[in-house]
Amino acid sequence: MTEIYLDPEKTEWDTYVTENRSGVFAHLYSWGETLVSTYGLDIFRLTARKKGLHGRIVGVLPLILFSPPNFDKRLISLPYTDAAGILADDDDIFDRLLAAALELATDLGTVHLELRQLGEMFFPNLAPDIEDRIQHTPHTFKVGLSRKLAPASEIIWTQLAAKVRNQVRKARKSGCRAKIGGSELLDDFFSVFSENMRDLGSPVHAPELFQRVTEKMAVQIFVVYTQDTPTAAALVLRHNASLFNPWASSLRRFRPFCPNMLLYWTMLAYGSENGCRWFDFGRSTPGASTCRFKIQWGAEMQPLVWHIFSRKPHKWEPKNESLEDDSWKTLDLNVSRRQGPSVRRWISL
Repeated sequence: MTEIYLDPEKTEWDTYVTENRSGVFAHLYSWGETLVSTYGLDIFRLTARKKGLHGRIVGVLPLILFSPPNFDKRLISLPYTDAAGILADDDDIFDRLLAAALELATDLGTVHLELRQLGEMFFPNLAPDIEDRIQHTPHTFKVGLSRKLAPASEIIWTQLAAKVRNQVRKARKSGCRAKIGGSELLDDFFSVFSENMRDLGSPVHAPELFQRVTEKMAVQIFVVYTQDTPTAAALVLRHNASLFNPWASSLRRFRPFCPNMLLYWTMLAYGSENGCRWFDFGRSTPGASTCRFKIQWGAEMQPLVWHIFSRKPHKWEPKNESLEDDSWKTLDLNVSRRQGPSVRRWISL
């Protein structure tokens, strides 16, 4: 018998996520804690157990209540995340967790339930009474990109196109150097990341988010310096044998020196030499320049499906959200850093 519970103990939750082959860093307990403490959000961790409250975990689903001003209230797994959807031992447990999430969404008065799943499309098995009031719409406008890492960086180097290798060499000849570390590099990372976000017209996350992630999770920070100026940077998280890169940036005015190329080569080489077998580049829009950039590093596209379950007659289009605002590009950099977090908080992308 399988039953669904809330608020599991951290260690057993993380043990299940770690042992499940589909689990990613965003499923981990500490990631949810970080989002809650940074942005004051409410989290609900649905846990499927065999044989009651003290039975073993056989499925999990983290959900955050997202209530942006002037927009419908949503339950999301999880905001600011590519995928943190249902993990389950089998299809029956998957369906039970989905049904429990829909029930929770009703209890909380949300209009939409948004499950962000990495992998092939699923077709929910909903009870007739649920189908009468809930409309399911899958969205595939984004893809995940990742590549397998060889056991030695020299092998990866030979697998790269000549153009890519030449751009890495150019960065080095231009005086770029890479540094790998932890919290001591946070300020340099944020200086690059926040300026790049401003230039893209995107409000930046609160610096506390990165500070807390670094404190709670397995994190490495990569910074490339051009003549002692931080010009490219990334914060990556390790989970099992995968290295995840949700945040990477470079400064436009230094683009001719190719610091971004050295940054990505350093991350791939680090992952290979430190026992990682996969590198996750994060999501992109198919055909976009960012997607093409990742593919040149050997990344392959994977299905990324965001399933929206809406209370009829409501409908939610994830494309209605955007991280780009041309007016943001004209802000003073310090102003954008101060004002960005309060805006970014309510953009779930």
